Amino acid sequence: MGRKKLKYGMVGYGLMGWGHTLELKFSPKLRGRTNFIACFDPSPKQQAKLKKRRNVKVAESFEDLLDTPGIEALIISSPPQFHAEQVIAGLEAGLHIYSEVPMAIKEDDIKRIIDAEEKSKGIYQYGENYVFLSEVLYAAHLSSSGKIGPTVYAESEYLHDVTYRWRQDHKGGPETPRIESWYSLIEPMEYAHTIGPAQVALGSLESPMPFIEVKSYSNSIGGFNGDPICRPSSSFQVALFKTETDAIAKCANAYIFAREPTRMTLQLTGRTGTYECYRIGRAGRLFLADDHIIKFRHRKGRAYRIGPMALSRVVPWRLGTYFGAQPRIFDDWLSAIETNTQPSLHAKVAANMCMAGIYAAKSAQQNKTIEIPVFSSKM
Repeated sequence: MGRKKLKYGMVGYGLMGWGHTLELKFSPKLRGRTNFIACFDPSPKQQAKLKKRRNVKVAESFEDLLDTPGIEALIISSPPQFHAEQVIAGLEAGLHIYSEVPMAIKEDDIKRIIDAEEKSKGIYQYGENYVFLSEVLYAAHLSSSGKIGPTVYAESEYLHDVTYRWRQDHKGGPETPRIESWYSLIEPMEYAHTIGPAQVALGSLESPMPFIEVKSYSNSIGGFNGDPICRPSSSFQVALFKTETDAIAKCANAYIFAREPTRMTLQLTGRTGTYECYRIGRAGRLFLADDHIIKFRHRKGRAYRIGPMALSRVVPWRLGTYFGAQPRIFDDWLSAIETNTQPSLHAKVAANMCMAGIYAAKSAQQNKTIEIPVFSSKM
């Protein structure tokens, strides 16, 4: 007999939610493991799309979604201000939860989610899919194996112009009336895609390295005419984090940044080597030192091109979105459910990633270095 399909519901049927249903249905690693049975989205436009799908209940409310007969799991793709309450309600109902980033936008809600997870039979997975990028997992392999020595520095950037998301149907220029966006509720560093990868690169997927201290800066220079549409949030933010091993990580996030394509980078430096990938999805470079300074005043060693083949020897290639990161994170969650084990990004790991972003925002606002609360990653 084949394994039982997980019956899941979706909260939010926008671009991410719709994409998740396709990933779960068609990705070779995920195919046949789930059954999409219900969805709640308050948008009439999205409801009309849902009604075209066979055997999918269009829930009238979030509560109606929870009451769906046979439902076992929720994928939460709603705006961030709703994540905490929906995650907690789902966990209290005994459902398995996959929640999009960020985990929550308030510190107290992070603690409530941890408490709800501890009391629930459901399994929670934080949807920071970028930690499952091949380049991040390769960096984590270098770190955890000691191949480049003890790690001393990591650098992660996600410089993205998301201006189009404020525009109705993604159309129009700066003067066009815009739709409201949740980006105005959180600073760039609170969003996603830099802190998690840096913590995993410095530690491992099994044991990400928490940040214990931060000094952060932000500005809105990149906004249109100095008045960004993400106001009162900043357009750009950079943060310097410190770990308990005294390693340092520099993370940079942007909502509005004059760059195409989007810049996603990763760098990991150890005492005896450095791995650099200046554009995720393109070949990187690994340098391994053999000795100290030679006569030409350069470090003696050898550099290696780290392309898809080199990555696949350490991180098996996956077909799917975000360079295969999305099927990896879903597989991690579904495997945890199927074996009743702990997923990689359970609530305490997620809290260390999300809390670092919240405290980076505080640091930038207060213009001072701030200590970050750390949660033990052990259940």
